[in-house]
Amino acid sequence: MNASVALAALVEQLRTDSPIGILEEAERKLKTHLRQELLTPLDGSALRELATLQQQLGFLLKYKSYAVKAASPLGYSVFLQRPREGFSFQQHVEHKTELFYFIDVLPGGYVFLCDISEWRQVYDPDRFLAWLGGAPDQAYERFKFVPRPGDVIVIDKLNVVHTVVGCTLAEFATVSTDMVDRLHDQNQHRLVPAEFTRNYAEERLRGLRWPDASQRVTAGSDGWRRTAIPSDRVPGGQRTLLNDDGVVMAATYRFGAGAVSQIGADSARAASLHIVSGSGRIVLGDAAEMRRTSPPTLPARAGDLFFIAPGAHFGFVNEHTDPLVVAEHRIPHEIAFV
Repeated sequence: MNASVALAALVEQLRTDSPIGILEEAERKLKTHLRQELLTPLDGSALRELATLQQQLGFLLKYKSYAVKAASPLGYSVFLQRPREGFSFQQHVEHKTELFYFIDVLPGGYVFLCDISEWRQVYDPDRFLAWLGGAPDQAYERFKFVPRPGDVIVIDKLNVVHTVVGCTLAEFATVSTDMVDRLHDQNQHRLVPAEFTRNYAEERLRGLRWPDASQRVTAGSDGWRRTAIPSDRVPGGQRTLLNDDGVVMAATYRFGAGAVSQIGADSARAASLHIVSGSGRIVLGDAAEMRRTSPPTLPARAGDLFFIAPGAHFGFVNEHTDPLVVAEHRIPHEIAFV
């Protein structure tokens, strides 16, 4: 069985609601097949086949007690958290870049961020449980921040204790798997809510409304600071570059009615393209196909996820009156497929 046939066979299995352990075993198989496909350059037909398979699959849905994690193979994810519930208080045990982009903040939602040395100085299980239950305690409160839609927080160092509670957020990361030490896990022994299903998650994903503006949030000795992230004009619309350190690139695009974007390519990095809202077409193919009068395209609508192999040439066409909003995450697949 060649890699393309094996990938197609995985789609039905991965779209079936399953416990996380079973899903992540299938996810490892998916990454193995994708890695095999990318060993040699792909022509336009193969590029579109991979993109279409990801579109048919959609997000990999991992159900947790506190959220649905809608994940991609490359490390881009969307978390649909429940009110006042969220990640454990954790730190990375291996280096991992995470960029959190806040789409919505529910009542009571917050971020907690501190150095591991500060955590060790103040953490007492009973006292911490009391604070989580609503008891005022400045020892913990000073590390708490209430985000707003469009906020961007980057965690790219070890020894940083962090959590996000009660938010809808996108994560642009180097890998899609957990690599953390859970210092306080308030979710232990909690059950997955019965309403968490693919229908529930995909309906929520199709209804996302991306913030109009973005701002970088940093924590320092003088408190939390917000700095506006400018949007650049690009053919057909606007791009907001959230991060590009040479490894992880995170950006959002907003294309107006009738817009046609420029065609771009990245020979070193694969990309996840998430159609956040609106609908249109993705122009996708190899360099020779882009020289045609009418290059090949794929239909795209809100909620769709596309896998774009390194070297693919792609762009966007908005055939409708509503804005076409796209999130793009690029990373070398050798890093993501671990």
